[in-house]
Amino acid sequence: MSASASRNWSCSNKEYERHDREGAMGGRCDAGGLRRDGRLDLVAIRGGATDRPVTIRVAHWQTEVGPGDGFAAVIRRYEELNPGVRVVQMIIPPRVYRQWLRSNLAGDKAPEIVEFGVWLEGMTDVPVRYFESLNHHLAKPNPYNRGTVLATDPWLKTFEDELYEQKLNSPEPGQYYAITLTRSSLRFFCNRDLLRAVTGSEAAPRTLEELRGVARQLAEFNRSSGADARLLAGSADNAIAMMNLYIAGSTTRLSRDLDREGLLALYPRQVSWRYLTGEWSFRHPAMRAALELVAEIHAQMKPGYQQVGRDEAMREFMRGAAVFFFAGTWEATSLRRLAGFPIDVFRCPQATADDPVVGPHVLGPFADGNNMTGFGLYLNKRSSAKTVAVDFMQFLTSREGNELFARHSGWAPSVREVPITDDIRAFLTPEDGYSYVAPYLSAGGNARALFRRNLHLLAGPAGGVDRLAAGLDAGMREAAMADLEAERKVAWLSALPLDARIAAAGACLRLGGGDAAGDAATRSRLEAAQNQSEARALLIAAQLRMATPLERALTEP
Repeated sequence: MSASASRNWSCSNKEYERHDREGAMGGRCDAGGLRRDGRLDLVAIRGGATDRPVTIRVAHWQTEVGPGDGFAAVIRRYEELNPGVRVVQMIIPPRVYRQWLRSNLAGDKAPEIVEFGVWLEGMTDVPVRYFESLNHHLAKPNPYNRGTVLATDPWLKTFEDELYEQKLNSPEPGQYYAITLTRSSLRFFCNRDLLRAVTGSEAAPRTLEELRGVARQLAEFNRSSGADARLLAGSADNAIAMMNLYIAGSTTRLSRDLDREGLLALYPRQVSWRYLTGEWSFRHPAMRAALELVAEIHAQMKPGYQQVGRDEAMREFMRGAAVFFFAGTWEATSLRRLAGFPIDVFRCPQATADDPVVGPHVLGPFADGNNMTGFGLYLNKRSSAKTVAVDFMQFLTSREGNELFARHSGWAPSVREVPITDDIRAFLTPEDGYSYVAPYLSAGGNARALFRRNLHLLAGPAGGVDRLAAGLDAGMREAAMADLEAERKVAWLSALPLDARIAAAGACLRLGGGDAAGDAATRSRLEAAQNQSEARALLIAAQLRMATPLERALTEP
């Protein structure tokens, strides 16, 4: 950024800080800097000045071909509608994103809008520390939807899933911290020419047994042709994602049995606790069968795949050295634009009831995509340009903005009523499978690290499934305890800051003159969220106290 731009940015921030503190200027806009029609009033925000641009930054880690183009198209249109605003897109490499985000948040230098995921290791405290709840904004219509069928719907209701995953994974019950841009699924990308050369057909394998058949044909193809093609392009990233999916899909009977609360899913803390109570282990028949699938996946990737990242797996596939590449549909735009051969995209081959490895343990077809929206963007609570940041988030997820993003990125839209092209429609998963989501390998950062450390036990003359299961069980109790303790701390962090907000809502009620019904609803919602967070923290604390006596009871003869 130039020195001039930096000066403008500093000045704009000060104006925002003053506006947020003093409220509306001259009665022309509300305390957030909006006109009565819900759109930005930049003159009011800048105290009457018209010649200073307001700059906001949006950071994400999507380095694939597509999303950068989608953002650029949205930004161009937004700046046409709001000529006093400059939006800067920052694309940060995934390998450094966690460290970059943590250091910039701690140093109070983070962008106004940042991408974040609850699965990022070592970052569970970030949302409640640094991000602002969007509930207040989501309860109102999105002003950029005027003149569309979404005009009167609350912003929350305009998303295909009503931000279900964001609500499910929120560190503060009932609070929404992010808006989302897209929907995605997990798919097999296929080198059509290589598949035809290997099998004599372009037909996609629909079951695991059919996939094994392609593997046998590939082995014969390699012997007869002297080629060294692999069934699966592999890396640590996409291999573990594939293993997670197939373990979840092949243990649905076990997951149903563990779901005593009837949630049709298992939260990470439930998976950890059920392990500590001895209700499952990696030597459980269903889990051992699932690890057999892990071993099959491992054997179909080139040696050393655990040492390379997703980019190397993509290069392997693009060189024509692998028949299939397992990845999310977010890779489709890159693959289709860059590949020198035709690519087909098809659903993940399924385990069936008569599968020789996992058949007895599956309820039926599993979901290879949940159709929940993703690519979550969060609002930095410490930014003094929050008004403009929220306004840009609203345009980005309006019918017009999300259509622009989808068209230029090649990604599926997250917003209702946005047209979908036929090639993108193939990315959406029909609701035709069981989706018992049980994160056995990823109940927390410690469980994920444990699996990565022990995966090598499948290899070598002494390697195998039994050795892997034993290695995982040897460390899982400690990992489960550490992950539960981390979640307990996050629950307390979520509950503590709510005292001031509850008191403020109560004061507004006592003083009167405002939206009494809204203030009462806010206080009720915040009290409920605090109660749930405290209850979760107390429950986990009790479970941790019980864990040692339980271990003795389970191990004593």
